[in-house]
Amino acid sequence: MNISYWHFVLSLLLLAAPACGLWWLSRRLFRQTVVAMGQFVTVLVVLTCCYVYLFQWDSAWLNVVWIVLSGGVATLRYCRRRWLLVPVFVGMLVALFPVGLLTLLLAGPAGSVFEAWLFVPVMTLLQAECLFVSRRGLTSYVLNRREHGSLNEYLLGNGAKDVQALKPFIAAAVRRAYAPVLSQLLLVGVVFVPSLLLGLLIGGVEPVQAALFVLMLTMAGLCCSLLSLLASVFIYVKLKQDSTDFVK
Repeated sequence: MNISYWHFVLSLLLLAAPACGLWWLSRRLFRQTVVAMGQFVTVLVVLTCCYVYLFQWDSAWLNVVWIVLSGGVATLRYCRRRWLLVPVFVGMLVALFPVGLLTLLLAGPAGSVFEAWLFVPVMTLLQAECLFVSRRGLTSYVLNRREHGSLNEYLLGNGAKDVQALKPFIAAAVRRAYAPVLSQLLLVGVVFVPSLLLGLLIGGVEPVQAALFVLMLTMAGLCCSLLSLLASVFIYVKLKQDSTDFVK
């Protein structure tokens, strides 16, 4: 692609219609849209600057450090409750690197596992999936433990092991965390086409190879997010943050 600055400036005219419409219908919504677009552009500029240097240096260790740091920042931004931070972040890293590296070995060209053009986008996509599922699932787990703590005591009192007593709460957390993911998968091809597939096609990748790559990343995302959620729950339990320690 070769988008000139003049073409980009002309494309800003596309904002004229929604801007006028929002200004006429709701000034408040117009201001919120402007603020959201401003934040989006700011983050995009910062990320672009970072990616320019990451791709120029193309250092394996620097790419790994970037994924860890970006994961930490994303966790701080997305997980507002303090008791979520450590379990979600550590659980995400525990699941992300084994699954991500295996996916890169299977899907990428030989010797390109840690190259920035492949490593950074793939790991970032899996990281986002882990973060979304882990936060939603761990929150559900803690709420269920808080509301139905007597069930855990009942199961333990009847001879169940620790993992068996936690199984109903973990199952409920997995169902709640995976519901949006599965709903999105059911709509693929019916309502929308995956943006990753369209991006690969725009980049010139053959349709069959692009579809296989998207399918592999989808399977990796399901695996990675489930492992991340389970790791987050068990880390939370090991930190002895049961339902009585729930922080509002």
